[in-house]
Amino acid sequence: MSNPSCPPSINIAPYMFVRSLHDEEDRNLEMPFQYTQFGAVLMVDIVGFSQMTSTASAKGDVGAEMLSSQVGAFFDLAIRIIEYHGGDVVKFLGDALLVVFQADPVGNDHQTNDPNNVPPMDSPNSEEPAAGSRRNKVIVRKAVECGLELLARLSNYRIYLSEKEFSRKLSGSTVDENGQSGSGFGGNEDGNNGDYFPSNSNQSGNSNSQWNNTYTNAAVISGNGSIGASSFLSTNRISPNSSNGNNGTTTRRSSVPTNNSASGMPNKFSSSNNLDISGSHRKREDSLMTPSRPASTSSKHNRAGSFFTNARNLFIHSTSQNDRQNVTTEDLLEDSFELQLHMAMSAGPISNIIIGDIGLENGLDNLLLQTTGRLEYAICGEQMSTIDDALGMARAGELTITAAAWNFVNPTAYPWYEERRHCFILKNIQSANDDPLLRRIRNDKLLNTSVESNPHYYKYINKSAIHRLILYPDNTFPAQFRTVTILFVSLGDIKPWTPEGLDTCQKAIYQVHKVTSEYEGFIQQFAVDDKGTTLLCAFGLPYPRSHEREAVFAAKSAWVIRRRLLAEGIHGFKISLATGVIFTSMIGNEFRRDPAIVGDTIVIAVRILKFDYATESVVCDDATMEACTSDHDGLCEFEDMGTEFVKGKMQRIRVWRLVHFGAKKQIRRPDDIMVDETIGYEPERERVAQFIKLWEKEPDKNTLLVAGPRGSGKSMFYQQICHLADRNNYNVCSAASAEVEKNTEYYLCKFLLLGLFNIMRKRDIPYAGRTHLDLGIAFGQQSNYDTQTLTPTTAASTIVNGGPDDGTLCSGNSFYSPISSQFGHSVRSSVASCLPWDLSLSPTVSQYGDPTQTKRSSTYITKLQALINVSLQKMGEGDEMMHILHDIIAALSSDYSAPVMNDRDDEMLANFIVRMLNYASAFVKIIVMFEDVQWTDRKSLNIIQVIHERCPAVLVVIFSRPQRDYGSNSLHNITGHGRHLEIVLEGLKRREIELALLKTFEDKNVTRINPAVIELVQEKTKGNPKFVKTMMHMLKDFCFVNIVDGELLTTGKESIQTPSNKNLEEMLVKQDRKKMILMQYDRMTARFQDFLKIASCLGQQFSLAEVAAIRPLETMLGVPESGRSFPTMIADLDTFRFLSIATEQLMNVQFSDNVAMNTLYMFTSESTAKDIYESIPYEERVGYHLTMGQFYEAFLEPSQLSDLLPLITRHYLKTDHIEKKIKYLKAISAFDLKSNMLLDATQSLTELIQILDTVRGAASLVSQEDLADIYGMKGEALSKRMQIEEAEPALLDSLARYGVHWPKNSQQWKVALFVERAKFRFHYHGGTTPGLVLPGKSAKAKVDAKTRVTLQRIIRVLGCLQNIYFWKTEPNAAMLSTLYTLNYSRRLGLPSGEQTVSLGRYALLNFFKGNYQTCREYMQKAQLASSAGEGTEGMLPSMQGYVEYCEGNREQAHKYLSDAINESKSFGVVSNLATYYRSVTLKCSYRMWEGSFNIHPEDSALLRAMSAVAIQNGDSEGETLFAIPTLANLLLQDRLRDAESWVVLIEKFILPKARLMNMLVMHGMLSYYYAKMGQFTKTRHHATQVSAWISDQGVAAHPFPLMSCAFVVMAIFVLLESASPSLVSSPADPLLVNDTEQILRPVIQCLSQDPFQAVSECFITLADSIRCFILQGHHHQREGYQKLLRGWERSREQTKGIQFVQAYYLSKLGQYADNVQEKDMFYSEAFILFKNMSMDPSDWLTDPSPGWQPPFVAEVSTPEFSIPTPS
Repeated sequence: MSNPSCPPSINIAPYMFVRSLHDEEDRNLEMPFQYTQFGAVLMVDIVGFSQMTSTASAKGDVGAEMLSSQVGAFFDLAIRIIEYHGGDVVKFLGDALLVVFQADPVGNDHQTNDPNNVPPMDSPNSEEPAAGSRRNKVIVRKAVECGLELLARLSNYRIYLSEKEFSRKLSGSTVDENGQSGSGFGGNEDGNNGDYFPSNSNQSGNSNSQWNNTYTNAAVISGNGSIGASSFLSTNRISPNSSNGNNGTTTRRSSVPTNNSASGMPNKFSSSNNLDISGSHRKREDSLMTPSRPASTSSKHNRAGSFFTNARNLFIHSTSQNDRQNVTTEDLLEDSFELQLHMAMSAGPISNIIIGDIGLENGLDNLLLQTTGRLEYAICGEQMSTIDDALGMARAGELTITAAAWNFVNPTAYPWYEERRHCFILKNIQSANDDPLLRRIRNDKLLNTSVESNPHYYKYINKSAIHRLILYPDNTFPAQFRTVTILFVSLGDIKPWTPEGLDTCQKAIYQVHKVTSEYEGFIQQFAVDDKGTTLLCAFGLPYPRSHEREAVFAAKSAWVIRRRLLAEGIHGFKISLATGVIFTSMIGNEFRRDPAIVGDTIVIAVRILKFDYATESVVCDDATMEACTSDHDGLCEFEDMGTEFVKGKMQRIRVWRLVHFGAKKQIRRPDDIMVDETIGYEPERERVAQFIKLWEKEPDKNTLLVAGPRGSGKSMFYQQICHLADRNNYNVCSAASAEVEKNTEYYLCKFLLLGLFNIMRKRDIPYAGRTHLDLGIAFGQQSNYDTQTLTPTTAASTIVNGGPDDGTLCSGNSFYSPISSQFGHSVRSSVASCLPWDLSLSPTVSQYGDPTQTKRSSTYITKLQALINVSLQKMGEGDEMMHILHDIIAALSSDYSAPVMNDRDDEMLANFIVRMLNYASAFVKIIVMFEDVQWTDRKSLNIIQVIHERCPAVLVVIFSRPQRDYGSNSLHNITGHGRHLEIVLEGLKRREIELALLKTFEDKNVTRINPAVIELVQEKTKGNPKFVKTMMHMLKDFCFVNIVDGELLTTGKESIQTPSNKNLEEMLVKQDRKKMILMQYDRMTARFQDFLKIASCLGQQFSLAEVAAIRPLETMLGVPESGRSFPTMIADLDTFRFLSIATEQLMNVQFSDNVAMNTLYMFTSESTAKDIYESIPYEERVGYHLTMGQFYEAFLEPSQLSDLLPLITRHYLKTDHIEKKIKYLKAISAFDLKSNMLLDATQSLTELIQILDTVRGAASLVSQEDLADIYGMKGEALSKRMQIEEAEPALLDSLARYGVHWPKNSQQWKVALFVERAKFRFHYHGGTTPGLVLPGKSAKAKVDAKTRVTLQRIIRVLGCLQNIYFWKTEPNAAMLSTLYTLNYSRRLGLPSGEQTVSLGRYALLNFFKGNYQTCREYMQKAQLASSAGEGTEGMLPSMQGYVEYCEGNREQAHKYLSDAINESKSFGVVSNLATYYRSVTLKCSYRMWEGSFNIHPEDSALLRAMSAVAIQNGDSEGETLFAIPTLANLLLQDRLRDAESWVVLIEKFILPKARLMNMLVMHGMLSYYYAKMGQFTKTRHHATQVSAWISDQGVAAHPFPLMSCAFVVMAIFVLLESASPSLVSSPADPLLVNDTEQILRPVIQCLSQDPFQAVSECFITLADSIRCFILQGHHHQREGYQKLLRGWERSREQTKGIQFVQAYYLSKLGQYADNVQEKDMFYSEAFILFKNMSMDPSDWLTDPSPGWQPPFVAEVSTPEFSIPTPS
């Protein structure tokens, strides 16, 4: 960065005309300035720009940057062509250039050596008609030639708006020692390309083989965002003599000087360095050639913020030669637009006008501080109106010349012209011109004139640009994205070239500049074009005085501009506002630059002006309305004008009209506040309450200050004081400042006066020396005069509206007083001021009078006079001061921020306020509260200090933000005493949020809050009490949390868009923290801004050494003085405390030997770093990230992988270095997978595969084996996270790339299973399968190292597939993947954990088929392998537990399952989710069947742990497995009320996306739940769903299939009990015999296949008996009972220990028993079992015999256990 002390040399204004006017110091212009002479005007417009803008807008910020950069490059070429032909670019009009060709307006001493230049009209030779005619023809010829040159060189210019193509230009960039990026053929600081643009032959005249038959187009943005010279696409030269579609027409060649010395050109523009800008962007993809010239280091003058800094050609720009070769025509055409030009030209008298405020001749620094000094140059005339019509007539590739200009054209020179509607058309018939366009300067003196010679140069640009030029005095400044509000003023059809029109424009721009300066906005541009006479203003551009709410400043400015234009007699104007993101950068080159702004926001502001209701009004878009009303401060009032279609938008946009600006009242009523619902800050609130009690007892100049940043909870204390006042009958007088009114004198005091007048009117304040009875009329009582004779007038104007600009004659609340004949003057004033219909309501600012109305009839008084009179009379003062005070107070209605009162008036106003407060405080307690004092003006602050010092009985309460953040006036004179209390707020802390959550969920019996919930709330709300409260209610009302064992847990599900969630996000957006951060960022020094930008790219925490890796600290911070260090310098520069010293070191890498350079810093808020980062242009970010990636690579060692791999990967992902992205994404994925960071590994692999699939040529950078490994790792990570639907295709893809065949049809399945089974049996029994490794020995592989790695990867993939197919219960796929694993293990020759697991699964598959002996054999082999050290992560114990339980070994089974749960963890972290989930689910399900779930809290607590694991891994499967056993247990205990919330959760969120096995068990449970609730229609629905899908469920080592069938059977029994005497004869029950049979048949079939026969046979018998019970007749009932009895005899011993199954079965036996004795016997047995399970037997034994006596059972002491309940 250049030295800020050096003044910049700018060329903002067109130097040919404007610089010549200001060339000499003694040349002073009077505004408005007008100079009319002959000239030619050329309008160059881009065809199809709206479509291109829409595409760019859809891409967000990057799209705006791409559009600005590439259109800027286009304009750079155009400017060079225009300069060559002697034209001046007057305005950049978005997608168009307005160019003028005319003579120099000054004398001969300023003429150039160009022979084509003709002396101006006021020169000595201009009186000769022939010379004047010759001069005019030359001017027109130059304009025509320029237009044709533009068409020839710039037609079919292609623009690329794809992020891939945009980033391709930046890849391969190098970064110099100063952190500047660049590569390729870089230009120098003058915009020239030095030796980097090769000619077609070398110095010796020989052909250059590398560049032969090519030409290079030059256009670069030099500097941060400015357009300079660069090399463009190299394409084959097209011979100028070729037809090229021109029917043999000879190609026109430009007249270019060949002798450089004769033309006066400098040596650096010799022929070897010619600047060739021939039409390189023509649409000739078939002739593309790739340059092979190596990249060179860029010039240090090329800043990282420029788009074409490195100037390699636009299209072929990549990291390697291979990457270049992979670029195809399809790449280039992606999101591309071909720019076509159409132009119009006219000639005749041209008026050059300069309007605005010439201001003072101060220096650059002073210009930033003053409100004067802003000039705008434009051209206009009758020719401008004709050129608009001509432009509409021109098609793409055409130049339309008006008839007036054609008179100066020689038609024979253009024989191809075409006449069209009185205009003449010249088409682009030329082929590409490959002649170099030599740099021609018409006037070196003007181009190189220092701006120090005349400070008026600066006044042609706004203060934001001046501020940035001071910071970056190298003719450019960094491009930025900014959220701004655009203010557009259209003056309509005013003709500025006429005296009247010029005077109107001068008045308008003077008023607009004055208002925008007052409210710190900027005039961007004044133009006269096809849209009329317009003024473009912007609020929010970079500037030290930017604001939090720019939209409010813009609305205020628009409102005042409207009133002032009307006051000036200007009519027919329109004003619009639009808010959004724009891209600001410097556009142009060394000949002409402009601080441009680009964005869709400007387009919207222009388009909404077309509606008629915008005339003499202010209209705005939706974003502006929301930004102005987000704080609910009542400043803006809008009218909804409906939705409208505008050009360039597919959807309607809503338009609003601003109908009023200014708050009317600021008295908040306590009844609007719910103080009981406040949260947090309890100690601080208690201190405030005690302080107010102390003031009530002993008032003595007490003051209270509540300070805190936005959103910290100051309004809570305001509400607390209001409630205390309401409870204790205090009187509150409240006033608030506003940021937009911070320069308005006494803005705070006018609302203070309203509150005081309201207090003085009250009955509690008596009249001095009088009783209430004497003047009862003052309080609305009956009087002895006729009130009907009083005549009220029209409504009043507000204090904001009523001012010098309104011209209203009288306040609307004035009235005629006929009582002078009945009362004396004093009493008459008192009575008149207290009439009930005038003063019964609280006063508002609308009751203030008009300060400009000095002469009033004695029979009329305003309500303000009446209010003042009441106060004076009550204080016992006469009304002599009434009119003086009225004029003083009414003067506050002025719109101007300039002073409106003198010192005498200030003193009178202060004395009046003090007297009122002291008099009223003698009778009532008064609290005066001032809000947002950080924006209070100086005089209002003096009033606060006077009240504190002179009103000891009044409590002064001040609410303010931290003074250091706003540079506000010091409050020490008010708060520096002993009777002061200061409360400092910084947002709710974690403990306060925790207490608030406990209080909110108190009714849910919550006793603990999980830290993840607290972090979630704190992250979303930033500690704002209001947002905390809203979010807590959202968590409570929706299923975003679970309550497990009294602890509040998050659900782990994705956020569901609900109205509450949406409202919360809207509130957080309206907080607009980003705007406040950028406002503070603008106020910092340019050097520290660069430091923060680099730091924001490094992340939340960084060291000084890392920042110095991009740019030396001395460059940004300066060299530390003696005794100082960089940390101390940073502390001084960081005025807003963006940074703090890091308290915790996140990594163990030291990047420097200097201790100070290793100092760790962190951003105080993550949003601060993010907001600064997002303002950096895309290309600049890429340069920083590329540098840091290379920097970290230099430190990469195996011991530092965990620290550096994430950093390297993160930075390279922000670049376009494809090879590095692939390399490090794969590396970090493997590292995360090995470290069991499954979620991180999945995200990295997904991003890696997306790059390989979408980036052209990326897949060729990796081998097929690497691709197989990548897909295998993705499948492994997903399968471990139980995302099996996504894992399966990835794993199969990996196998296919490894060459492993997977069957696709039934025939292939049969063959594959047969072959692989035969292989396994042969080799296993032959002894070639890898066996056990004895202690002290090591196994050796049978293959080479490379094959070994491949086989090990294949085995890992097959192991993951086994998990999937066992979980999905697909036996054939599970068997094949198992056999594949065993056979590939044989080929490898090394034992492994996957082989051990495969042996166990092979055993399990045989168990399913009933081959129990084979199962035991292979299970023993697997156990031996596992004992030898081949770990299985708990998979083998889980399978053993299932087999043991099915065989009746209950305790051994639970032991195996506990071992499986422990082995599935690594260092306490679950590493194998599938094993963990299956084991926990099996264990909990078995406990439920045993009836011991509630008496084994250590087992049931596993569910809560499983839920936490699922949340941590972002896994919805774990949440599902948590919900199913919980609901099943509640149903078995008949706790239907507790089950209700879980039913809602399952039906609404889990069931719609559940996989088959989970879906079946949920339908089964729901069928039983609704049967118990008596909702039989829903029971039938869910039972039918189970029967419809149960046949697709295969045999699984899982309890859910059995559980789903059991619940369906139990549900049908409930239906049987509800029907009497049978289902057929009961019309109340919906199920018929056929329906029941259709449900039971697939259920019984599924039960018969389940290996857990002890339970499945019981429910088969129960289901079979239903077929009998449902029929009519006693014999059917008897048959069903006999089936149950026989089944019990078979199952009694098998189900021993499975208490619930036995108890339920016995209850059905007793219910359908033939005689009472058997019934009582079975019921007694069931009763004992239910009691042993701590369950209520009456829920199950529903119809005992009358004489049955339950047996005595001792109470079983069970530990307290709370059932999990969702919120």
